[in-house]
Amino acid sequence: MKIVAVADVHGDADALDRILVKERSWDLFVFAGDALGKGEGNNEVVETLSEIDNLVAVLGEWDYAVLYGKTSLVPREYVQDALRIREELRKENADFLNQLPLVAERQLDGKRLTVVHGTPDAVLLRGIGPWTEPASIRAYLSKTDLLITGHTHVPHVFQWKTKRYGQRLYVNPGSPSYQGSGAKKTYAVLDTEEWEVKIKTV
Repeated sequence: MKIVAVADVHGDADALDRILVKERSWDLFVFAGDALGKGEGNNEVVETLSEIDNLVAVLGEWDYAVLYGKTSLVPREYVQDALRIREELRKENADFLNQLPLVAERQLDGKRLTVVHGTPDAVLLRGIGPWTEPASIRAYLSKTDLLITGHTHVPHVFQWKTKRYGQRLYVNPGSPSYQGSGAKKTYAVLDTEEWEVKIKTV
């Protein structure tokens, strides 16, 4: 099974379009939150997501802040941006985001997929990256076979194979729009048959 994983587009409609042109097909498209943000194409990003086949998507803290007016979730310098986006977001796009969960789970060929924006125990406020202790990631993976998150804008892959749990995998695809410290603009493609991950640049 081919999974395309994307997170933290933050209103950059062109970045999302470039990924769709490059990949063209997939068995599952995972969006790990923060469709909305500083970019000028917030409505366009949501409209594109709503048309993607085989989509599993969750809300990020920007999405939640805009939808529910919880501006304390975004950095202080971006509060006015969040309020502006709240005014500009078309009703049908707000309705689409409103039906997205904070945590999504799917069964894939006998494997359990979990998608959150932050971490399973802090779905909007914390993230997982190369700096995260392996023990913490293993604790999350003890409850699911495949965990995909966003939030940090820094790509990270962690593979764990044990006798008890078998092969388990964590993936943060980074951001195709606003990369984190030292990172490139990225997304991820997973092959669940070979249990392989490629971090790709946009």
